[in-house]
Amino acid sequence: MAGATGYLGKQVIAALHAAGYPVRALARDEGRLGDVREMCAEVVVAEATKAETLTDVVGDAGVLFSSLGKHDFKAKPSVWDIDYRANMNLLDRAVAGGVQHVSFISVVGGPELRKLGIQAADARESVVDAIKSSGLTYNVLRPSGFFNDMQDFFNMAKGGTGWVLGDGTALMSPIHGADLAAFVVEKLGDIDARNMEFDVGGPDTLSYEEILNLAFAALGKRPKLRRVPGWIASALPKVVRPFNAQVADLTKAIVTMSTDGAAAPNYGTHRLEAFFAELAEELV
Repeated sequence: MAGATGYLGKQVIAALHAAGYPVRALARDEGRLGDVREMCAEVVVAEATKAETLTDVVGDAGVLFSSLGKHDFKAKPSVWDIDYRANMNLLDRAVAGGVQHVSFISVVGGPELRKLGIQAADARESVVDAIKSSGLTYNVLRPSGFFNDMQDFFNMAKGGTGWVLGDGTALMSPIHGADLAAFVVEKLGDIDARNMEFDVGGPDTLSYEEILNLAFAALGKRPKLRRVPGWIASALPKVVRPFNAQVADLTKAIVTMSTDGAAAPNYGTHRLEAFFAELAEELV
């Protein structure tokens, strides 16, 4: 399992453990596993970006799960180093080591974002291409944003102003990590789901404006929204790119999803309203 120390990875470890699957977790720092360390049958300390360190990562494993990806704005390593090359190192090791199945996390609208030249989407979808031609069975899961990403909306509301790109009506279906982890395990145990791709969202489909309104409501504040016209929002990535290509790439993805939408089929039980309420309670 790769991505074990991340937001989703820890939830997947817990879900796999609860379902009776033994977990071999890959981590650069075993200590970052925290409470889920005791749920792992084994931990392999290695770096997916360094293929030579992955000798012991497969063992007798029958499934490779990866949510490994870049989550900062530093120039190096790039999304191609992590989202593509690190995952390809794992896939190569899985094929050579006799793994039968791959469960891989991409992003909702990945193929479309790839066509727009968004590098993070291109890198992950290039891994999807390789998985499909690897000879292994697979599930590709494309979530419509995570609850921890929605904390940015909450922080805007906490700061007093919610910024809306475009008209605010584009829809998305953010999903809690625990719900996506349950979906991963469900598809892992479903033979009929082999070699299939799934867009997946949480139980609520909401507009960007509705999400901001929920955040303000959780804080007991009257919504104060400021709108950025679509044509200005579309120009932002070009303005940012000379200074930070990583931020420009993310900005382009956010603008695209904010104007075109990123909704996905509904799944799970965790509600965004309750998540915002929990964040608000932590401030008391």
